[in-house]
Amino acid sequence: MPEYTIVLADRQPPLRGDIERTPWSLADVALVDQFPWYAGGLKQLTTARLLYDAGALYLQFICEDKHLSSEVRELNGPVCRDSCVEFFATISPADGPDYFNFEANACGVFHLGFGPHIDDRKLISPGLARQIRVTTSLDAPAKDVSPDDDGWWLVATIPFEVIGELSGRQVKPAAGDVWQGNFYRCGGTIDPQYACWSPVDTPQPHFHQPGYFSELRFA
Repeated sequence: MPEYTIVLADRQPPLRGDIERTPWSLADVALVDQFPWYAGGLKQLTTARLLYDAGALYLQFICEDKHLSSEVRELNGPVCRDSCVEFFATISPADGPDYFNFEANACGVFHLGFGPHIDDRKLISPGLARQIRVTTSLDAPAKDVSPDDDGWWLVATIPFEVIGELSGRQVKPAAGDVWQGNFYRCGGTIDPQYACWSPVDTPQPHFHQPGYFSELRFA
């Protein structure tokens, strides 16, 4: 199973897809390149990076995408049907399997829940969601597939206080702390992708699998 080290940022990283000469250049790279349910089409690469500081977790995805589509516009909507990236994490593995799932489409609309499994989720409220910042390379509320499609990026700032309020737990990670998690990618209607960083062994696509999460260690 892969492992990922979450580096402490020396300054707040930019909410852009830039890497060179930014704190993102210090982050480990997670390759979302496992396709356990591949049936056909393009295997398009996704890279993910994580950083943190005293107040927040910073998440960056860069995606190849020849068929970029994004339709969902409502908070906690079914963004997984769009070109979408996802980060799932168990913040306290010793206390049980409860995990949060952050899912965001290419236009920056996101879904965020917390609970022990897919059928038991507490969804983030609109007020709490406003504390999360998400930017993407698309400056539009929606996007249809175009012959010019090539790729996109997404960056999110998720305050630890938001995760704490949603989970009902104190969330203040420090060097040496360990979470469990996974990075995922959905590809929309033409190339569904269903890619992951830590391999998942189920008959059908199913991302809500904390048993297949891998180690995320804070440095």
